[in-house]
Amino acid sequence: MKAIHLLPRVTGTAVAALLLSLALHARAAEDVRVLLELLLEKGVITQEEFEQKLKKVAQQQEIREFNQAQDLRKATQAAEQRAEAERQFRTQIYGQVSAGYYHASNMTAAAATAEGLSDQPKGNNRIGLKVLRELDADTQAVVTLESNFSARTGAVGKDAGASGTGVSPLFDREANLRLISKTYGTLILGRGPNMQTELSGAFDARQNWNFGGIKAIGRYAGFHSASGINRADRMIRYISPSLEGWHADLGMSFGGAPGDDEQGTNYYAGARYKKGDLDIAYHHIEARLSYGSPAVIPSRTNNRVDFLAAKYTIDQLTIHAGVVITHNPLDPTATLSSAAPGGKADTDTYFMGTVARLSHRVTANAAWYQVRDKTSTLGANDVRVIAAGLNWSPYKDWDVFVDVAAADRQGGNAAFSIYDAWRPNTNDSAALAANTKNQSGLSLGAMFKF
Repeated sequence: MKAIHLLPRVTGTAVAALLLSLALHARAAEDVRVLLELLLEKGVITQEEFEQKLKKVAQQQEIREFNQAQDLRKATQAAEQRAEAERQFRTQIYGQVSAGYYHASNMTAAAATAEGLSDQPKGNNRIGLKVLRELDADTQAVVTLESNFSARTGAVGKDAGASGTGVSPLFDREANLRLISKTYGTLILGRGPNMQTELSGAFDARQNWNFGGIKAIGRYAGFHSASGINRADRMIRYISPSLEGWHADLGMSFGGAPGDDEQGTNYYAGARYKKGDLDIAYHHIEARLSYGSPAVIPSRTNNRVDFLAAKYTIDQLTIHAGVVITHNPLDPTATLSSAAPGGKADTDTYFMGTVARLSHRVTANAAWYQVRDKTSTLGANDVRVIAAGLNWSPYKDWDVFVDVAAADRQGGNAAFSIYDAWRPNTNDSAALAANTKNQSGLSLGAMFKF
């Protein structure tokens, strides 16, 4: 990448050297003329000899200037070709990794406490590669390959968050081609996130953290999943260019590999308005998610999601609020359950929170989430979560954080965890998805972005 910035200097230096050479030769030719005139005046040479020698000097000067001009043209052309090659192809390696310590109570059906080295407590660990090529002044093509990984076990791919076992794709987060145009918008082809992923991170005051954030709530209530909901295989997605702060976002997924939750065809549509201090968004999902063992692929939508959220910034404080409505048109009696169809139920989820920038290095956040299972009796599956955190960024790419979270529920039969799917020191992920009442916990750690 540095070569791109050095090329103008190299080109300028070469041109300057050639121009200096031309100037020196021109000065030398002028000196020869003065000497010949002096010899003519002294009678050393005749007028005829003077004119012949002057003509010869002029011819030699023209030849030198022509040759040097050709050298200048070739040097400039070569430099421009190198600059064009560097401009067209670029590669970028990026990612983030977070780890820390975690302690929480009532994390199993036996009300046991879980503690130890946590994995991905703030955000999913990831490593990615982007290859970019400029097709023209307005359009560029980008190939993205991105994988999740565990800092605790070294597992890579889709199952890296829990036990690291089973068959899973290496590039579980993204494997796609993007055509990006300032004039016509962005087209995404392949596996990748839909608009729901971006909204969950943008409008959650907890910034989509795995501990006590909207991801844990969304997985429980049926509007967050790596399969079909937030990310999808064989997806076509289009993002329109911004018009007065508005842009539309449309997508369609043709389903994934056998055994995935996303074998059915899913549809996504949304819009976002972002201008000044106000940010508003809406997203709708029509999904046919498989369930049961062996997997059953429904004939029509069994997980409908409507996500509506807004945030507003006042000085150093940003206020967040939103509602997510999930519905199962295929089975209106379905409730939140650890068994099939699990998570595809009629629920209303409300959330709100704040982010305060205490200084340019320190931020504080607090959030409240409420899930209501409209088909359960006496609100047995309802969950309320309160979470707060403090984040310190001593360096641009480093975050150090501490978080607390508490969940309150009546009981119910649906598995819930305040720590999403990335739980510490166990290969049995189901063991730490409690069917009990209250949970509370502390998480602290650090994140490095690169």
